[in-house]
Amino acid sequence: MLLGLRILMLVVIVIMFVFFIILLRKQKLELKYCLIWIVALIGIAVLCIFPPLLDKISYLLGIDTPVNTLFLICIAFLACICISLTVVVSSLSDQLRKLTQNIAIYEFEISQQNVKDANEQSLRKED
Repeated sequence: MLLGLRILMLVVIVIMFVFFIILLRKQKLELKYCLIWIVALIGIAVLCIFPPLLDKISYLLGIDTPVNTLFLICIAFLACICISLTVVVSSLSDQLRKLTQNIAIYEFEISQQNVKDANEQSLRKED
């Protein structure tokens, strides 16, 4: 890998790292999601600083070209992100359904109580 390209990648990694820290400080991103991206950035930085490491990983996996190994790592990382976000969305959807049902039950109970109170008041007026 060319030195200029490695330096450019490291600059982009530092910019992204700062961006994620800013999002974390402004509470726009939760720590558990930020950590996933920071670990990925550190991994990419290690591969940029030590390019022969990617060659060794490619050799161990039986992949001819290190670039293909890099694509495989990126695809696996993105798949993990998609799975974790799908789990989070599913959990939030379930929580939203339960909250909506609880609100409907409370509204029904309040309306029933209002009807009961109105009936009691009308019976008192008749007496």
